[in-house]
Amino acid sequence: MTKFDKSKFTFHGGYLEYTGTYEGQPTWDQVAPNCHPSRVGMPMELFIARFKYNGPYTKAKFLKELIKSFTVEEYVEARKKEGREGAPLEILKNKNPEWADEVMFQWLKKLSNA
Repeated sequence: MTKFDKSKFTFHGGYLEYTGTYEGQPTWDQVAPNCHPSRVGMPMELFIARFKYNGPYTKAKFLKELIKSFTVEEYVEARKKEGREGAPLEILKNKNPEWADEVMFQWLKKLSNA
């Protein structure tokens, strides 16, 4: 099992991806057989989540919980179980509902004090 390495995350345009290698990682040519020849044999980045709205679950809070609660392979497996409709935040909430409740509680508390 591979632990997430915080230095191997990339964030661009609201998309959080993991560029580190892990067991069972597909290569570009396995996923997209017609990929550019320069990508053949290269490991494909792992999509983690997209952050497009402001709210209680920030990228920093999400990332901290992801690293604490999952190995890379566990997260990949959880995403496979959920399918394409599986929301990354729901995966974290299902694994640690107390974390999700605490984040929401702190955010609502902050809003009521504003």
